[in-house]
Amino acid sequence: MHDAHDDHAFMSAALTAHTPALGRITVHPTPVATAPASLAHDLLRSLNKHLLPGNEEAAHWAGGTDTAWRVVAAWTTALHIGHVIVTRAHRISSRHFEHLFALRELTGIHLTLLCHGPLPPALASALAFLPHHDVHTLDGARRAVSAPLPPPPADRYAWWEAATHIPPHADEPGFIQPTHHPLDHSRLAAAGRRLGRTLLALPAGGRLPPEPDHATVLLVHRLHTRVAHPLHAAALAQRVVTGRSDAPLRLSVARTGGGDLPVPPWAADLISAAGRFAELDGRPPGRQSMQLAPWDRRAVDEAAHICGLFERQVLNRSQARSNPPRTRAHPKE
Repeated sequence: MHDAHDDHAFMSAALTAHTPALGRITVHPTPVATAPASLAHDLLRSLNKHLLPGNEEAAHWAGGTDTAWRVVAAWTTALHIGHVIVTRAHRISSRHFEHLFALRELTGIHLTLLCHGPLPPALASALAFLPHHDVHTLDGARRAVSAPLPPPPADRYAWWEAATHIPPHADEPGFIQPTHHPLDHSRLAAAGRRLGRTLLALPAGGRLPPEPDHATVLLVHRLHTRVAHPLHAAALAQRVVTGRSDAPLRLSVARTGGGDLPVPPWAADLISAAGRFAELDGRPPGRQSMQLAPWDRRAVDEAAHICGLFERQVLNRSQARSNPPRTRAHPKE
């Protein structure tokens, strides 16, 4: 789309077209950000995935260009994104165009580039060899950004509605990783006082209701917005579903049947994205599970902290502090 006179109406049409529920996102690139991974980060934010300050493990992988773009490709596929609109495309670098066109090939998206000035040489050269359609009028632009898309799956979780504070509040509620037995509320309250925040109980592991309760919804919103790497988000989702931290990460979604634990709708996209990332990262396709590498396990623990999900051990530590061991009396001689 050519906006030769930088008409705000073109930009408005592109931004209004951002409708993730229909599988269409609009990406507004960060000004003056030219690092090859920076546009990948902008795409992640358009998908409601955020790289939070202080997350050292996330900063490590996100700085790697290839990994960051594989993460974008995995989420694009799993979240059923069919149309990506990029504004200010006349300012992005030649490397960005390479990765955008690779994303298009990997995911099959319809890619719309809005240029508010002359085409950069790198883009002009690429378009000479790529099938494309030029749009020069505002009416044509409006039609292009609202092109019909295949209907989205009817049973998917509304991930685009996930809303949570970025960055986290220090006093926001936390959660205890699910157990297979009901939690003692006095121990839960004691642990919350020690941590300086309210702690909420989650449904017992393996017994999640079809629809998430209030506490689970709060946590799920954080998983969908604060954990940008699909392997790490899926691993945390699995902890919530099963109540276990040591199980191999599942890479396939089994909603019903068999002895496999059904995956609730809110976790299905996270696990699907993990499976897609594993394939893009060179793991054999069709694998049902994988063991996380040590650095991924550290990243999952860090992501759990950012989401306010605590291991059950905090309850035991609280009980130990509130009930100090008694000194055994010496027998009389």
